[in-house]
Amino acid sequence: MNQGVSQLMSGGGDAHRDRLIAAAPQVRVILEGARSDRLRRLFEYLLERTLAGESPSEQQIAAEAFNDDGYTEGGPDANVRVYMHRLRKLLDGAFQGATGPKLYVPVGEYRIRLVGEQEAAVPTEGTGVKVSMPDWLKVLPGRTFALVAAGLALVALVWVWIDHGKAPLAETLAWQTIASDNRPITVVVGDYYLFARLDRNEAAKDQPSQLVLDRSVPTREDLTILQMLDPAKADAVVDYNQQYVSSGTIEALSMVRAGFAQLPTLAHRTINLVAASQLTPEILASTNIIFVGQFSGMTPLLRDPLAQASGFRFDQGFGGVTDAKSATPYQSDGMILTDERIARRDFAYLANLPGPAGNHILVIAGIGDAGVKEAARIAGNLDQLSHLGQGSQRLSSGFEALYQVRTIKSTNVGAALVIDRPLRSGGIWDNSGNVPAYRPITTETGAATQP
Repeated sequence: MNQGVSQLMSGGGDAHRDRLIAAAPQVRVILEGARSDRLRRLFEYLLERTLAGESPSEQQIAAEAFNDDGYTEGGPDANVRVYMHRLRKLLDGAFQGATGPKLYVPVGEYRIRLVGEQEAAVPTEGTGVKVSMPDWLKVLPGRTFALVAAGLALVALVWVWIDHGKAPLAETLAWQTIASDNRPITVVVGDYYLFARLDRNEAAKDQPSQLVLDRSVPTREDLTILQMLDPAKADAVVDYNQQYVSSGTIEALSMVRAGFAQLPTLAHRTINLVAASQLTPEILASTNIIFVGQFSGMTPLLRDPLAQASGFRFDQGFGGVTDAKSATPYQSDGMILTDERIARRDFAYLANLPGPAGNHILVIAGIGDAGVKEAARIAGNLDQLSHLGQGSQRLSSGFEALYQVRTIKSTNVGAALVIDRPLRSGGIWDNSGNVPAYRPITTETGAATQP
């Protein structure tokens, strides 16, 4: 047994500590059968830290439980996250059908809890706004993961703090339809599907799997198709049901929340936060939608009708857009960079279009992270929004606006309006539009990339 745990046990403790300790032997039996030294070390380390009242960071786990073996701070290695996933699954199996104390590790936390233990709740009483956080993992490399996960939690926490004293945006073209509609609001966050690639060599059986972001495999269903096309390699890829959210999208969410503070009519509205991959037709039809994220992270439920209404063509790979009328391309500099090349240009996009059932959809998007952040900033800027065209035609058909964003690496230094025009929204919910021919997934998936 871990020496630190033994010391804590000998020192006695309250009933909560006793229940944690009493449930541990059942897990150790299963860990012996799993024959994974890393899983065993991870469990004992988390138990020791939990009993000490601490919640370690990902970097601490890598350094203290895994002795930095295979871990590179700030790099793409996902050892800790992969083994945390395996430990969660093991705990689920260890206590299935059992009575008495049961242990689990909540998603997004690095400490052991007891089943039935009271979780911290988002304070929503008295605010008139309800916040629902989705149960999906935000997977980001290294140090950024902890910062972004904490940022998203903070966004959810302060989402309900509406300041009624600020100047409203309710009369602007971007917000007028949503601000005047009493439907609930769903904030949809652009995300990306990750799957795991396993090394089946005997020498590497205890090594972590490689998390892969492959644009040709955007959903769990596509992974199933990939496995069917290449049965011999089907067991080499695994669905861990993990999603990636870019750090720029998280920053944009915080800016959108600040914009909410200027919309007092939202004070008594239900506001839910979901991943794009979790958006359902029922949610799309029954609530007003605010999408925040990169074009590449937009679900087809939103992207297909927007593509029909828009005067832009979305480039394959989502590295840019092209004006259909003038054939003018608008390409981001931030997709492919080297040490010698600094990003100077991205594009932000705002659109408001009618939904399928009398509801409304606001799109706050960009080609890259710089574009997403700038779109969110503009969406809360009364002066910039007041320059967008007005008129009854636009309120009924919707509008779109494209901004060129000047950047220096990750810093935005300005934006200029490029195009501002009505959408062609008639019939977008009645047909599928000009959908590209189906291209079967190839069995050669690309290397993991960042969106």
